[in-house]
Amino acid sequence: MKNNIKGLFQHYLLQLDVIAAKIPPEKFSLALSEDMFSLEMNAKIAANFVLRGYCPLLDQEVVSFFEDNTGKEAVKKQLAETMKYLNEMPDIKVFDDKKLIKDKAGTSDIELCQSQYIYQYIFPNFLFHISMVYAIAKTNGVALSKEDYDGIHSYPQGFSLVK
Repeated sequence: MKNNIKGLFQHYLLQLDVIAAKIPPEKFSLALSEDMFSLEMNAKIAANFVLRGYCPLLDQEVVSFFEDNTGKEAVKKQLAETMKYLNEMPDIKVFDDKKLIKDKAGTSDIELCQSQYIYQYIFPNFLFHISMVYAIAKTNGVALSKEDYDGIHSYPQGFSLVK
């Protein structure tokens, strides 16, 4: 199976960085509900999913730039370091589905072939946590659009699909 998973990760890491840049620092501690991760933690988890997925494809130990420092600058730093590291890694052109990757999904132990690991576990979770960042920011008054999320859509200022 041919792919450009590195390019896909690079694209959405950049979009997460675009979103994070628009969020005021005081919003990073907010969550959708008290039993969910904060905006900041969702951004950090999203960044971690990139290398948690990509490193095993190269038979490398998983690298993380997560730090205990908090706030907008800590998120921006982790995103920058993750992007830099990913950019320096070789491209993966083909998955080797004979190789199985073991990981934890919550409390579940999983073992998936490379393509399943990326497309059924890593990438959906990566996008889930980016979506949480977007949702928390948007519900707390940050002016974001679908263009910020995907880098593709474009709407005029003040446009609404529902008004």
